[in-house]
Amino acid sequence: MKSLFKYLLLFHLVCLSFISNGQTYNSFYGSIVNNSSYDSVHNKLIEFENHGVKGPGSIQLLNTFNWLINYYQEWGYTDIEIDTFIFGGYESYNLIVTKTGSVFPSTFVVVDGHYDTKTGTGTNDNGTGTVIILETARLLKDVNTEYSIKFIHFSMEEVGLVGSSHYVNNVAFPAGMDIKIVFNIDEVGGDITKTNNTIVCEKDMSTPTAANAASAAYTDTLATCTELYSNLLTEISFAYASDYMPFQAKDYVITGFFEKNETPHRHQATDSIAYVDVPYVFEIAKATLGATMQYAVAQTTSINEQTEVPLSIYPNPTKEILYIELKNQKLPITYQFINTMGRMIKQGKIISKNSSIDMSNLSKGIYFLQMNGTGFSHSKKIVVTQ
Repeated sequence: MKSLFKYLLLFHLVCLSFISNGQTYNSFYGSIVNNSSYDSVHNKLIEFENHGVKGPGSIQLLNTFNWLINYYQEWGYTDIEIDTFIFGGYESYNLIVTKTGSVFPSTFVVVDGHYDTKTGTGTNDNGTGTVIILETARLLKDVNTEYSIKFIHFSMEEVGLVGSSHYVNNVAFPAGMDIKIVFNIDEVGGDITKTNNTIVCEKDMSTPTAANAASAAYTDTLATCTELYSNLLTEISFAYASDYMPFQAKDYVITGFFEKNETPHRHQATDSIAYVDVPYVFEIAKATLGATMQYAVAQTTSINEQTEVPLSIYPNPTKEILYIELKNQKLPITYQFINTMGRMIKQGKIISKNSSIDMSNLSKGIYFLQMNGTGFSHSKKIVVTQ
C-alpha cells in the first residue's frame, strides 16, 4: 500500500547505491540463487490472481491464506503459526512460518509482505511480494542458516497496516522478540510499459530515529546483494506506508523492496498479471534470496548434511591472535571476517597449514569467518573479547 502522500513530502532522497562495503559474491549463495525457477514465480502469480479480490472477510482472502499454508506444509515446514485478529467484525489471519537457525535460534530475520488486496486481484500489489517470499522459503528450506528466519504473510495491510500492527503490538514487542532485520517486499511488479531494470531499496528515515543508522547499513547490504545476485540496478530511498512501519515505530531495524517504475494499476481491477513484468519479479526473487542468505548467514552444508570439518580454529573467544590449523585442504585458502551487519571487515589469504591471524584491530563483538578454497568452504562464528 504505497499511497500518494509520498509526493507531499518536502524532499525525496534518492541516491544510486554502489558496491562499496566490501561484500563479495558468495559462490554457495549463488548456487542457491541459480536454483530459482521462473516458472515457479510465474505460475504462483497466476494462482494468486485466480483467487480473486482478497478483501476483508472474503472467502477469497481465506482461500489465499489456506493456499499459502498448503505450500509451506508441502515443503516440509512444521513451525507454522497463525496470528488471529478481528477487523470489521471478521476474523483475519497473519501467517508466520519459522525456519530455526543453527547458531542463533532466538534471533530472527523477518521476511514479510501482505497478501490482502484492494479493489482488484492485486497481482502486483501484493501478489509479487507474496510469491517472492514463497520462492525464498522454498529454496531455503534445507539450507542451514545461523539465524532463524520468519516468513510472515500479513493480512489487512490495505486498510491501514492492521495485520502487521497487531503482530508487532501483541506478539513481537510484548515478547521482546530479538529481530535482526525486517525485510519487507511490497509491490515489485513494475510498469509493463517501461524498462524495469532498477529496484528501490528502502531505508528508515522516520522518527523514532534510534534504528536509522542500522537500517541504512542493512539497506546498503540489500543493494549490494541485489547487484551481486540479480541483473538489477538499485536506488536507495525512504521506507513508508507498508508493513515494516509498525516495526519501525518500535525501533526495530527495517529495510525493503519497492518497484522503481510504479504501476498505474494499483488498487484497480486491472492489477492483473497482464500488467506485471514477470522477468523483473523473477530478478527481484533472486535478489531477495541473496540478501536473505546474507542476513541469516547461510552455511554451505544443509541442515541434514553437516559434517565434521578437518581443521582447528582457536582460541574462540579470542583477544589478539586467532590460530588456524588445516589438515587436508588445498592451499591457498582465502578468508573474510563478516560483522553482524553483513559487512566484510577483514580479509586475507592462508598459505600454510599452520597460520595465525592478527585480530587486534577488530572491535569487540561477533564476527563470521568465511573460508574458501579449492573444494573447500567453511564458516565459523568468532567472538572477539578485547
